[in-house]
Amino acid sequence: MFAAAIAILVGCVGTTGPPSSVALPDPTCGGIKIKIEGALPCDRIVQIAIEALGERAPEQLARGVAAIEVFLTTCPRGEVPPQIDCGSEQFAQLVTITFKAAPPGGPIEPSLTVAVAPVSGAILGISNPLIL
Repeated sequence: MFAAAIAILVGCVGTTGPPSSVALPDPTCGGIKIKIEGALPCDRIVQIAIEALGERAPEQLARGVAAIEVFLTTCPRGEVPPQIDCGSEQFAQLVTITFKAAPPGGPIEPSLTVAVAPVSGAILGISNPLIL
């Protein structure tokens, strides 16, 4: 069911995203175990993250996705440089999308992490591991 929902979603991203035939792996969902009233399910958090990357980093998604890991944690603060703006959020769902091999001359990031607010689904930022 998850793969079908993502396939439909990816098809809706448009020509800037990967073709709708691109299969995405099932996510691994983990992190701290607390009850957050009204929290979105893991599959919806992943959809939100894929949509964000489809809008902001379509060339990354076009490489293909090797793995998706969702991790609930306290919202990161004090990053240098700041990539995630937690605002008043105490927790964040960190969705790490690991990409397949980069084409020659293409984007080189091995992954990007989209921070999503657990209840509202707001994008809190996208973290690039190559920016230190």
